[in-house]
Amino acid sequence: MGVPGDRDDRPADPRSSGHLGRRLYRRRDLFRTTAGAVIGTLSVTGLPGGVLAADEPSIDFDDPLPRSESLGVNEAFKAMSFGDASGAGWTRWTVQWFNVQPEPGELNLFYFRDHNGESILERQLASGLKVAAMVLGTPEWASEIPDLKPGTSVPRGLYEPVFIDDEVNEDNTWGYFMYLLASEFAGLMDVFEIWNEVEIPASGSNALYNTWAGTAEEYYQLVKVASEAAKRANPDAKIMTSPYSYFKDKDAGGGARLPWFDQFASIVKAKGADVFDYFALNLYRNPHDLWDRYHGGVPVAAEEADRVGFRARLDAMGAVGKPIWLTEINAMPYDDPLPGWVPSDRNDGFRITMAEQADYVLQAHALAFAAGYEKVFFQALQDDPYPVPDELWGLVRYSDDPECDQDASRARPAYHAYRIVARFVADANRAELHVRKRNDPSRLSKFASRFEWAQHLAVFHKGTVRASVIWNGTGLEASISLKASGTSAILIDNAGSEMALEPGPDGRLTWVLPAAYRHFDQFGGDPPGYFYIGGRTFVIVEQGVPPSASVDAQGFVRQDGQ
Repeated sequence: MGVPGDRDDRPADPRSSGHLGRRLYRRRDLFRTTAGAVIGTLSVTGLPGGVLAADEPSIDFDDPLPRSESLGVNEAFKAMSFGDASGAGWTRWTVQWFNVQPEPGELNLFYFRDHNGESILERQLASGLKVAAMVLGTPEWASEIPDLKPGTSVPRGLYEPVFIDDEVNEDNTWGYFMYLLASEFAGLMDVFEIWNEVEIPASGSNALYNTWAGTAEEYYQLVKVASEAAKRANPDAKIMTSPYSYFKDKDAGGGARLPWFDQFASIVKAKGADVFDYFALNLYRNPHDLWDRYHGGVPVAAEEADRVGFRARLDAMGAVGKPIWLTEINAMPYDDPLPGWVPSDRNDGFRITMAEQADYVLQAHALAFAAGYEKVFFQALQDDPYPVPDELWGLVRYSDDPECDQDASRARPAYHAYRIVARFVADANRAELHVRKRNDPSRLSKFASRFEWAQHLAVFHKGTVRASVIWNGTGLEASISLKASGTSAILIDNAGSEMALEPGPDGRLTWVLPAAYRHFDQFGGDPPGYFYIGGRTFVIVEQGVPPSASVDAQGFVRQDGQ
């Protein structure tokens, strides 16, 4: 099963931040070799991001990483120096209709400006950061049914024509708003996510996150109207479906089906998939879920819904080949000693350590990009203000002090791992996943789809640079042996520390992978020997690798969907 995906500890308002509280390790603690592997120091040039060997990772705010087109971090404008330096090419804004158009008529443009009146969107565009807007929240004046939970009503006039004689129709309140929004911000915001997690009902454990009181058919009409209005206003506009929370819908279907999605899919199949350009998923905690939700779990998975992935689901409903975006991923830590925060009180069985979160960042992005997602967004860049949070979603800790805008101590270990992803994993020309399998005589894979995956090797080619993300999924230490294919190699740990890695006499790079130990114990728990987050994760970066070079790792087999 891994970790259940219903996020009772999910943020209502995505924000993040940080100060560096990571433990400092000596090199002899960090790096261990097996026979034939030689470690030394090396200054490496010519690699993406200008990598240099160093005892400790650093953040050069004056020379940020190149932007990665396939990588996003949500709400980056709340800690812009860290957003600029992260390497993310995208961010997401939450655009609340009820705040942007609180009364009928013109838009409240101050929503997109800072306290000095400067355009935040223009600042982000100038830095090379693209924006996806998550639009939601019906204002009361535009509600079809008044006095519902604020923002959740179907908009008034949703089935009225969007245009009459080539003029936008104000009686279709939603279409009119989307036309104004897309027109006003063309070139600044061209991608629009329509609502968020509309499948979450108004009752039950996650009712706090309910955003939509309408039916699946009314939601389809919401998307259809948004598409017609936005694309008339801006021919470059793209429409994304509401980010989908898979596990809550599966729970509602008893594990065998997806009630909300299945209904929506049948409507799309009948009426057409041309109303949206991208499909979005929100997935948390277990990196293996990212692979499984794209390709489907193992055929023997105990819960039938898990067996089919969203690539196949979309193709079946007529959305053949439409890209899938991950718009929120994360696994929250508990062990950050913030003011008023007692880490032991937050160790609830769902949360992990900051060091494990850094491993999660590497593992999750490696599996996501190897699976085939077009873009991956981390939730989020900065924490919510203290002392409120029971939730630490940030790559960096919160600060409202402008003097701390470039305080590197705010960064959690996960931020440094994220920068590794931006340098070496995102925007790869070629991505492959190889695994070394273990026997499963008890068929435990039906309870944890990727139980068989003992060790993981995700390989990413960028020109003549090859990055191999490696980690262990078992409770026993394991070694890995990879044929050297380049002119030099470095080994990077999950916090960004780097050292040279030399091949042995046999021409192979070898390394010991520490055991995994993050096992889920609640609600029956994971099966014995399964760890939903793998052990300490490393990246072997080789320079001078021919683009067509094959991967030769002893005992590993390539995965292509199953």
